[in-house]
Amino acid sequence: MAYSFNGETKIITLTTGTTSVSVKDLWSRWVDWYLTSSNSKFLPAFKNTGGDEITTGITIPIYTFLLNEWKIKPQEADHTLTITEGILVVDGGGDPFIDTDGNFTVRINYQQPVNVITVGSGLSSEEHAKLMLTSQILNGVNALQ
Repeated sequence: MAYSFNGETKIITLTTGTTSVSVKDLWSRWVDWYLTSSNSKFLPAFKNTGGDEITTGITIPIYTFLLNEWKIKPQEADHTLTITEGILVVDGGGDPFIDTDGNFTVRINYQQPVNVITVGSGLSSEEHAKLMLTSQILNGVNALQ
């Protein structure tokens, strides 16, 4: 995987042959670029959260947010681009990708990590049932307003 970072245009270009992007690797390569020469003069492209271990062998997925209007531009070719090893989103919403310059079809395949984490509420079965009933009643009242 190879990336080209342009702080002036705020575009991360995926070089020829790049059909898969590891969110972890993209973050790491950006950090390398940012710390090189005077690239830190540009607004940051990313912030991330996650990766913390919550119990042995189970970690919170990595969420990487594009910031400051940075975008990712796929390679100039018809292809499917696979996004792995993290969740890539734009801070505040939107599409993290821009179109290629040429008339190419690029499909984005997100392979998001899915972790289901169960945390007990500490409620008894009876307390839980009452809470759910109260929630249903309130939803019904709100629907009538």
